[in-house]
Amino acid sequence: MKQRLFFMVNKAKSLCLGLTVLLSLQIGYAAGKEILVSNNSELTSAISSAKAGDVITMKDGEWKDAVIDFKATATADAPVTIKAQTAGKVILDGSSMLTFTKPYLKVDGLLFKGGAIRKGAVLNFNSDNCTITNTAIIDYNPADFGAKYYWIFFSGNNNLLTHCFFKGKNNVEPVLGNAIEGARHNTVSYCYFKDIPYAKQNGREIMRIWGPGKLGKPSDDGAFFTVEHNLFDHADGEGVEIVSLKSNHNVVRFNTVRACMGAITNRQGHNNTFEGNFILGENRAGTLGMRFAGENLHVVNNYISNVSEKGMLMMAGEYMDKALTTDFKPGHGDDQTLGSPRYYQVRNCVIENNTIINSGGKGLHVGDSYKKRWPQMQLCLLPENNTIKNNLIMNCVESNVEITYPDTDPNTSYLSFIPNKFEGNVYSGGDAVGIEKIQGINKKDVKGAFDKDGLFVPKEIAGFKGVGADEYLKKSDICHPLQPKEVGPNWML
Repeated sequence: MKQRLFFMVNKAKSLCLGLTVLLSLQIGYAAGKEILVSNNSELTSAISSAKAGDVITMKDGEWKDAVIDFKATATADAPVTIKAQTAGKVILDGSSMLTFTKPYLKVDGLLFKGGAIRKGAVLNFNSDNCTITNTAIIDYNPADFGAKYYWIFFSGNNNLLTHCFFKGKNNVEPVLGNAIEGARHNTVSYCYFKDIPYAKQNGREIMRIWGPGKLGKPSDDGAFFTVEHNLFDHADGEGVEIVSLKSNHNVVRFNTVRACMGAITNRQGHNNTFEGNFILGENRAGTLGMRFAGENLHVVNNYISNVSEKGMLMMAGEYMDKALTTDFKPGHGDDQTLGSPRYYQVRNCVIENNTIINSGGKGLHVGDSYKKRWPQMQLCLLPENNTIKNNLIMNCVESNVEITYPDTDPNTSYLSFIPNKFEGNVYSGGDAVGIEKIQGINKKDVKGAFDKDGLFVPKEIAGFKGVGADEYLKKSDICHPLQPKEVGPNWML
């Protein structure tokens, strides 16, 4: 009886202690105070003195030259937040910028408009587990186009940029970038990239995701970056690469690209996934679909329509074991070593259930850019050992499908490639080139209709099921063409 009573008393004590700890945690979070600040010096002081759970509220109005080093001490359960008194009414200009230098911090509702900085980034995630939401950067450009800086840069880990708006960047460097080292597991979601003007200058991607794998072979390390549920609308930049992956183990999914020059691109890196994206060219000049180089990629359920140029390109890779001619000029080497390829061979990838319709160039091209700029570049490694399955390609102007084969050049004729596997692919309304000896690419007269989103939905094709990108019909809540009202800050609706 005494033992039972002892157990019951101690159990009660444990429960009370647990409740006390839980209550103290809740009180600690709830005890965070709101601090209203009216100028830059008050903001700096508030950041220095803030406690975990505090909210620093910036008074509505113009904030000029607010260089914010956000270094408050916070915890995962009790972040410190900087927010606008009224979302969208705190306008930062001049040389204003914000950098996270400690973890577990949040920013909510700010507007950077009409200012400019000299270098770095307007918003810099230089720490871990930080969040920016409900925020916009508009026309934050230098007088000199050649002045280089990002609008957003990730140099920390596990950070989130969500429900933000970016418009009008017209200088050198991408809108958004991820560092080569020390930046992993970051996410950009539900953001709106609009009217980024075109300029013929390399290095003006909308997103450039560097990280481990940039110049290397497949490995377990990578950037682990996620780009999901974003809308790109006339976001041209350099006109070549919209989202450019240059690292391993990233995911690009459920994004919508409307009338943007360039393509979603796996430029470097391996083990990346592209799923459920909608690339709607709207017949605008300079629009493309997707372009890939690298290994172990998974490209599934993407819908590409009305791009003026090519639809989906599986690139030829660059041979680097030796110089095949005396005219070869390595892109990443020096006098002692050939270095790494400018484009890795497309190997061991899965390309399935994609729809490509009404492209102005080729629809699906296996071996694009073969021998381009030969012999200065050695793009002679054709895609091999890929699974290309259940894709629907229709009404593409040059050809629906084109398979490139090795030429008879003695410098490269000794190279051999593992065949790609084709299964259940259907093309309609145009020609296909190089498929004579291939099983699994089938010509059919495909009928169907356009749905409420303007997407082509085929009727059942005799002998084939689940062809094309039909995932948006199965999971329309998460996989559908995005509209402006679904992304960006809530105060812009």
